[in-house]
Amino acid sequence: MRAIVGTSVEEAVRWLRQGEPVALPTETVYGLAAPLSKESAIRKIYAYKQRPAHNPLIVHVLGVESLQAIAEVTPLVQRLAERFWPGPLTFVLKKKPSVPDIVTAGQASVAVRCPSSPIFRDVLTAIQEPLVAPSANRFQQVSPTTAAHVMNNMGDVLSYILDGGACPLGLESTIVSLLDECRPMLLRDGPISWEVLQDFLKIPVGRSNAVVAEKMPHLAPGLYKRHYSPKTPLYWVDCLSTFAPSSDEERKIFQEQSVHVFLFPPLRSLQPCERVLSPWGNLEEAAANLFACLQALDEEHWRSIWIESAPQQGLGRAINDRLSRAAYVDLRKNQCP
Repeated sequence: MRAIVGTSVEEAVRWLRQGEPVALPTETVYGLAAPLSKESAIRKIYAYKQRPAHNPLIVHVLGVESLQAIAEVTPLVQRLAERFWPGPLTFVLKKKPSVPDIVTAGQASVAVRCPSSPIFRDVLTAIQEPLVAPSANRFQQVSPTTAAHVMNNMGDVLSYILDGGACPLGLESTIVSLLDECRPMLLRDGPISWEVLQDFLKIPVGRSNAVVAEKMPHLAPGLYKRHYSPKTPLYWVDCLSTFAPSSDEERKIFQEQSVHVFLFPPLRSLQPCERVLSPWGNLEEAAANLFACLQALDEEHWRSIWIESAPQQGLGRAINDRLSRAAYVDLRKNQCP
């Protein structure tokens, strides 16, 4: 079986109602969706992705009204939703009995967000219930930001991929735990930065260590030490323009059939083995292009990928978080926490 790629919301909804997971575009990455009420379809998501059962899923809703049916909505949740929803901010909240345990890895909390993607919202409106939707890729591999990425990675098991073009943000949502109203905790960096959340809330927002035990239930997805990984070994450095291999073996790997990925254009002409995430020199463009670049380089069959860090602030934290989990070897000297 090969997936059908199309642009029909009606067709996507038809497959979802039949209990078949469907790949849908969001503003962050493509998600593999199933209705919250169809546990058999949710089990297919875990099977298709080869995802461990202790790794929970994010539930997608149209807004606060539909959120109230599945989680406890406090004044703090209401305030954050009014500011950042629809958008790439996921809340971890105390769940209600309507949420199946398979979605939450048996925990009393649920991760929920309200996507801004018009196509995803059209599907939510048509199907009239929340959708679970982890990224539409196999477990721990690079997240897809186009329908073609989904087809290359999961086209052999899916029935339908709703093509909405390239995802504009290109990185998964920010995740914040609101289980303790007095101490919000950032669990995963994303498009809405830790600095922005702190500035809006006017109270301290904690940061988790972002690495959890492999076989323990997680509060939210994306917390594995190894994640978002291309098939090609990825080496992470501070700055490619000044990087110097420290051993003969390292020099050999760096020079032989390797591709070098700059955050912004270097002050010289690019070589054939070099790529740039943001030709215009801004972090938003670099973030949007990161996963697409790694997907493309995997198809080019390099022996290794060498990529440099982003500034450890704002959106740069989210880029570095993904690189920290994708990296085969971390060769940075000024390693950031």
